[in-house]
Amino acid sequence: MAEELLTLRERLLFQATCSICLELFREPVLTACGHSFCGQCLARVLGDPPRRSPCPQCRAPVEPGSLRPIRSLGDVAKVVRSLDEVESGPRCPQHGKPLALFCERCAALVCAFCRDGPEHRQHRVRPAEEAARELRETLQSNLLFLQNQKEKLKHRGDQKCKDMQKAVKSELQRVPETFEELQQWMEEQKKTLQTELEQMSQELVNKIEEYKCRVLERQSLLDSVIAEIQEKRDQPAVEFLKDVGRILSSCEAAKAPIPEPVSPELQRSIESLSEKCQQVVDIVDTFRVNLRSVIDWDIREQVTLDPQTAHPLLILSRDRKRVWFKSEEQNLPDTPKRFTISCSVLGTKGFTSGRHYWEVVVGKGVCWAVGVALESVPRKEPLNLHRSEKVWRLRLDEDGQYRAVSMTPEVLALREILLRIRVCLDYEAGRVTFYNAKDMTQIVQLEATFNEKVFPYFWVYSKKTQIWLCD
Repeated sequence: MAEELLTLRERLLFQATCSICLELFREPVLTACGHSFCGQCLARVLGDPPRRSPCPQCRAPVEPGSLRPIRSLGDVAKVVRSLDEVESGPRCPQHGKPLALFCERCAALVCAFCRDGPEHRQHRVRPAEEAARELRETLQSNLLFLQNQKEKLKHRGDQKCKDMQKAVKSELQRVPETFEELQQWMEEQKKTLQTELEQMSQELVNKIEEYKCRVLERQSLLDSVIAEIQEKRDQPAVEFLKDVGRILSSCEAAKAPIPEPVSPELQRSIESLSEKCQQVVDIVDTFRVNLRSVIDWDIREQVTLDPQTAHPLLILSRDRKRVWFKSEEQNLPDTPKRFTISCSVLGTKGFTSGRHYWEVVVGKGVCWAVGVALESVPRKEPLNLHRSEKVWRLRLDEDGQYRAVSMTPEVLALREILLRIRVCLDYEAGRVTFYNAKDMTQIVQLEATFNEKVFPYFWVYSKKTQIWLCD
């Protein structure tokens, strides 16, 4: 039976093959002599323009206008081609049959035996060609949609980049202009204040010189009057009374008070100018602090204290914004997160990237430290007060000495007592910077290498000290 089917297939293949190209017919045509050829193959034989030529098979004359299409033979060729495709196509690994069907639920090719099996019996199964035709349309629809989305995204991204670039260029122009205008205005205000101060200074110099001249004149008058009185007082009565009136007038003149070098009006003008200068200094200081705050750091954090990490000697306020020391330990569970040796506590939120800052008020107490600590900081061991590999902190000792504690300790010589401190963390740059929040002067900057989560860190070891976290 198999041999008969093979012979039948070969005969069918012979009948559906063009004798010119020896391939299956494509758009076959029939000549007047009864032979069939591919339309394109015979067109090449007839030439361009078409002319009378002998039949490639029987040499009978073939007129160009005598050709007729033979669609049935073309259909036979398509059937043979489909049989070849099925024969050469993939086969079911389980049954060895052609995978000519498609299971929609499983989205898989199956054979006829698989379709009737328990796995696919309840599923919708269609011929592979039919399913492929419909899925091609679906994929084509998806392709058009995705290409459209891609085009929109491209234009949108380009436009967004252009808008951002335009905005940056605008800021590049505006920022220098703003600072130049500010600098020019500040220079004008400086000159105005300097002029007023110089005028006031010159007026004071003139008043002082005038006062000195008056003092010298008064000293000269006093010397003269004193000498005349000493000479006159022992003279006889008649001679004594001759010009005693002039001498008495001189005495009155000598006793008259000398005007103060600085008049009340001048004093009020000087005080008003001093107040004005102080206001300018305060405004400039505030402006510098605000400007540095905006430029230097990105995210201001609202830090709260984590009660699960607090040492039993530390008391936290209800809002977890304040911590202080108590000499009696609280009865708290000894969890892995809790400090049990060092009187420390961490912030609730940790950081693994970015630039962050927060501010703390330390008041006038002693024995405190603020900074940052790695998540792996020892909780059940004492922390080295002078050197640490996992804590970067600013500390005030009991003797009033400020220290920066990290890999290398540093004693700090500060001019004033720190009351409010800004702690700045730059994770990627590996820096912890402390500022005096009063005027944003830098206290110290510590270098670090962060490879895990970093938390705000606080240490208190004095009943006189409380640390407040600022909002």
